[in-house]
Amino acid sequence: MQDTFRILLMIVGAHVVVLIVVLSVIKKLLLGDTIRAVERVGQAEAEIRKKEEAMRQELERHEQELGARRKEVERDQDVRREEGERQIAQLKERTLEEARRESADILDKARKNDRKLREQLQLEMQEKAVDFGGRVFKLVFSERISAELNKHFINELIEALQETDATGITVDAASAEFISSHPLIPEQKERLQNLLASKFGVRIEIRETVREDLLAGLVMKLGSLEIDGSLLSRYQEAVTELKKEAV
Repeated sequence: MQDTFRILLMIVGAHVVVLIVVLSVIKKLLLGDTIRAVERVGQAEAEIRKKEEAMRQELERHEQELGARRKEVERDQDVRREEGERQIAQLKERTLEEARRESADILDKARKNDRKLREQLQLEMQEKAVDFGGRVFKLVFSERISAELNKHFINELIEALQETDATGITVDAASAEFISSHPLIPEQKERLQNLLASKFGVRIEIRETVREDLLAGLVMKLGSLEIDGSLLSRYQEAVTELKKEAV
């Protein structure tokens, strides 16, 4: 019985030793796995921290690049805005200058047109004044008085020609044209022919034309030489003088 108990005790002790050994082995195995697991976790955390740091640095770099890009865009926008404002100012100045030039041209044209219109009106008024004077003359003076005045004008013209120095005057015509308000009387025609022959040394044919609007006197045309001794011419000169006095 004791032997059996001893054998059982030995068996139980062997089992206890084996159990202790197994437990120790399991403990070591579990401890090793735990340490390795802890080490792997530490390595993973370290890698995560490295990645986080790299990501943080990358994010900072991107933010810096974004800030630099934003500043560059802002500078570019400022430059474009300044350039646009400068171009707008130049365009505005050119537009104003063109408007000033156009205004000056319009004013200048208006002044010229006004001056031309005034000159045209003055010329028309002058012509009307001369025409009015001629009509008054015809209404006031009878035909006999008009003929006598015409005779006086022609005689006055002949006397003026007689006193004229014809040294520097050359007559380059074979005929003379006399335009008179009344038909020339033979005596006046002869005096004029003799005067032309003595003054200019030429014997030329006289062609006579009657123009009643001359009122009195005559106009002599000797080639390029023209002498106006008509009452109409006197009226025109008088109107011109009066116009100067009015100015």
